[in-house]
Amino acid sequence: MRKVVLITGASSGIGLALCKRLLAEDDELHLCLACRNRNKAEAVRASLLASHPTAEVTIVQVDISNLQSVFRASKELKQRFQRLDCIYLNAGIMPNPQLNIKALFFGLFSS
Repeated sequence: MRKVVLITGASSGIGLALCKRLLAEDDELHLCLACRNRNKAEAVRASLLASHPTAEVTIVQVDISNLQSVFRASKELKQRFQRLDCIYLNAGIMPNPQLNIKALFFGLFSS
């Protein structure tokens, strides 16, 4: 049974480098690329499969700065996989101009 590995932010930078490194060590993995941009993720998937044809690589589209997107992706992951063996939380959260940081911290640290 293949190990299932979920990597957020897998379409570039550290996330992509991690995908390549993991497949170099074990190309029998099932990588699930959790990415915001589906087209970019598809290109990365094709590239990874070209260099590691025995691997299994799937995509789940998720924007971690959008709670609805996170809930939708988690539901999709639960339907698709019985388990996740490893999760690499690599994606960064982009700043949200609608978020009032001052009010957030006041609410967190006041009674």
